[in-house]
Parts: sequence; C-alpha cells; structure tokens
Amino acid sequence: MDARGSSSPGRTAFRALVAAGIASLAAALAVRAIPPAPATTPKDVVEAAPRLAEPMQLLGNGAHLRVAELDRWISPDRRKDFKAALRVAFFLEDCPPLQDWIDGPDGQWIERQLVLLRGGTREDAFAALVLIFQLARACEWSPGILSHTQHAERLGGLLQDWLRTWGENAARDPLLSEPGLAAAILYGRVMRTAWQAPLLSKNTAPYERATAFLEGLTGLSAGGRRTRFGEALAARYARAATKFESRNDRLEGFEEEAAASFPSLVGDCE
Repeated sequence: MDARGSSSPGRTAFRALVAAGIASLAAALAVRAIPPAPATTPKDVVEAAPRLAEPMQLLGNGAHLRVAELDRWISPDRRKDFKAALRVAFFLEDCPPLQDWIDGPDGQWIERQLVLLRGGTREDAFAALVLIFQLARACEWSPGILSHTQHAERLGGLLQDWLRTWGENAARDPLLSEPGLAAAILYGRVMRTAWQAPLLSKNTAPYERATAFLEGLTGLSAGGRRTRFGEALAARYARAATKFESRNDRLEGFEEEAAASFPSLVGDCE
C-alpha cells in the first residue's frame, strides 16, 4: 500500500485527540447554555416567623427604652389595653407597697390584664412577664424590719401563676426560654425573702409553698426525673439546680442567681 494511504499509529492517535477535544468543547458549550441558579444573598433568607430581639433586655432596668416595641407583637384585641397597662406600670411613682397597690383600682385592672395576656399567644405571655418585672422594680415588696411578707408573697404569686401556665412550654421556646428561667430564679429569691423575714424564726409557709411548686415544675429532687424546664434550669443556672436538690436551704441557689442577674431587684425600688 502507498505510504499516503496507510494508517500509521501516530496519525490515528492524533485523530483521536482532536475528536476528544471537539467533544469536550461541545460539552462545555452545552453547560454554558444552562441558565445559572439564582444566587441567594443573606438578605433574601428570612425566618418563618419574626423574632423579638434580645427579649431579656425588656426584663431589666433599661426596659423603658424598648418597651414600645412590644406593641406590634401583642394580639390585636389586647393591644389597646396592654398599651394602657404599660403606661400605668412604667409611670408608677413613690414605690407603693405591692399588695396595697395591687388591691387598689389600678392594680386590680393590671392583674386582670395579666390574666388575659397569660391566656394569649407566646408574645402576649412575654408581655405579661414584662409587666410583672416592672411591678417588681416599681413597688416595695421587701419585708423590712416589721417583717411584712405579704408583699413578697403577692409578687411570688404573680410569678407562680405565670410559671404554672407557661413554664414547661417556655423551656424550649426561642422567645420564652430565657425569660421563663429568669422568672423562676426571681420567684425563688422573692419567696426566700419572705421565708427569712422574721428576726427570731423562719416563716415556713412561703418556703414550703415555693419548694413544692418548684419541685413540680422542675422535677429537681433526690431521685426525681427532671422536666424539660428542670433540664433548662440546670443548664442555665447550675447553682439554683444543684442547691435545690440538696434539701438544705433549697432556695439559696435561686437567691444567688437572681442577685447576679438582677442585683437591683430586692424590693426597695432603689
């Protein structure tokens, strides 16, 4: 055969290489023809439901700076009365004894609003807690030298009603988890204050009431099974959980944790 008609190995390899290149180019052009997926920027990513940022700030001394933000979160049928309740609670003057004020016309109206808010949405429930913490700042509940414990016990009752309604559900709720635990440590501090008030003895009734309620709420007891709320409390406020299980001054850890988190909440409005 003529040399020009022969098929040498070198020529065959060259043809294969050219064919492979053409195939690769065709594939690349086909890929480029596919429209790219739309890019997702951070501003396009939104949560399924909006959240109230830093809810714990609304339980602290600076709550008055942000409390107006709550308006948009409250159920529409409760919003008007809630705004009125905020004005009453945040403009309360002269540090009245808590039970005396609660038993008056403004206090009775506020207490009704707390009941309605507790029975509403999670945001309504949080708003109720904001009002309770404000009353704890604006009213006197320290027993004083005369050991008047009824004011502390009344505040403890407001916190206990909230915790009984929302405590277990609050344990894993993004909005209510930290505020709910804060309510528990303040409750323990308030009730321990009532227990220790007498100069010569202890007022056992508020102590026994508080420990029985907290044991049911948390499951924290010798050999007990912790509830979700109890697990959350132990993770966030370890001293409160550990000392509560000790059976010796079971509220002391709540007192210590509340003193660290809310140092000014001691019942004297200062």
